[in-house]
Amino acid sequence: MSLCTADDYESLLECIRQLHSFRDLGSVRLWLLDTALPRLIPSDWRSYNEVDLLHPENTLAILKPQLDARSLPLLQRFNEVAHQHPLIIGQLQSPDFPVHKISDFLAQDAYHKLELYQDVYRHMGVEYQIAATIKLEPDRITAFALSRQQTDYTERDRAILEMLRPHLVIALNNLALASERQTVLDCTGLVLQELASATLIVDRHDRILYHTGPGLTWIGAASQGILPVQISGWLHQAATSTRRQSMNLKTGAGEIHIRFVPTGSPQRRLLVLTAGTPQTPAPAPTNDFGLSKRQLEVARWIGHGKTNLQIAALLGISPRTVQKHIEHIFEKMDVKTRVAVASRLHLFPAPANSP
Repeated sequence: MSLCTADDYESLLECIRQLHSFRDLGSVRLWLLDTALPRLIPSDWRSYNEVDLLHPENTLAILKPQLDARSLPLLQRFNEVAHQHPLIIGQLQSPDFPVHKISDFLAQDAYHKLELYQDVYRHMGVEYQIAATIKLEPDRITAFALSRQQTDYTERDRAILEMLRPHLVIALNNLALASERQTVLDCTGLVLQELASATLIVDRHDRILYHTGPGLTWIGAASQGILPVQISGWLHQAATSTRRQSMNLKTGAGEIHIRFVPTGSPQRRLLVLTAGTPQTPAPAPTNDFGLSKRQLEVARWIGHGKTNLQIAALLGISPRTVQKHIEHIFEKMDVKTRVAVASRLHLFPAPANSP
C-alpha cells in the first residue's frame, strides 16, 4: 500500500514544477524553506546546510524560522560541533541512502548526550530530525533538514523527501553551473572593458545573439539588434574566405577595428571589436550606485571575501538581513554575482579595521 495520498502526490508535483522555474540559488533555497517544505511536511524548523567538515567556519546554515540576534551564537556553535551530527556520520557511512532520521542511528537518550544536542538543539527544542542529502563530498555535505519537538518523522515523510530530492539535486546543480558561467562572463566583460574591446555573436541572418562590452553602441546596433549593412556585407565575405579577415569602421565613437573569428559553426559567427583610440573612462564618484550606508558596508565586506554569516557577525545583524541587503546591492549595481560587486569596489574605500 502506498505511503502517500493523492493529495501528497499533487502537492509534490506542484513543488517540482515550481522548483524548475527559478533562476538563482538564493531564491530556490528560500522558496524551499519558506514554501515547499512547509507545504509537504509540517515541521518546527527547516534548514539548508552546506557543512564544511574541514573548515567549520565556512559552513553555511540557513534556518527558518530564523534566529534572533541573541540566538546567533547557536549557529556558531552548530558549525563547531556539526562533525558529530548523527545524520552527517550516518550519511558518510551509508552514501547510498540519502534520506535519514536521527532515530535511524541513535536512541533518544544517546542523542541527548551529544554536545550537538546539549549546546544547540536542546535550546531550540529539536528532538527529532530528518535530512535529505543534496551533495556528498569527502569534506563537505550539502543537505536540507526538518526538525520537530513533539513527534518523530514517519515513513510517509521519508518517501516525500526521497521523491523530491533528485529533482532538487538537478535544479541546484543547474543553477550552480549557471552561476559559474555568469561569473566567467562578468569577468570576461570586465577584461574587455579594460582593454577597450567588445564581442558580438551573430547568426547567419545577421541577428546579434549575444554581446559583451560596448559593441552594440559602437556599431549603432543597440536598438535593433541587427548588424549594420556595411558590416553585414563584409562579414558574409569574411565567413566564406580561408584567410583571417578584419575591417576598420569609422563611427561616431571613433574608428573601430573589427575582426572575424571562425567558430566552426555557420550559425554562430564571432566578431571581436577594438576601439582604435580607446578612452579611459573617468572613475565614477564614490557610491555612485545609490547604495545606503548599510548596503555600502555589506558591499565592502563582499569585496573582502566574507560570507553572509561572517558579515552578519561583523555588522551585528541577521544572515537573512544580509541576504536582503545583497539582493538590493545586486539590483542597484545591475550585477548578478558577488564577483561583479567586488570588481567595482575600487570605487569604495576599504572597511575600517578589516580583519
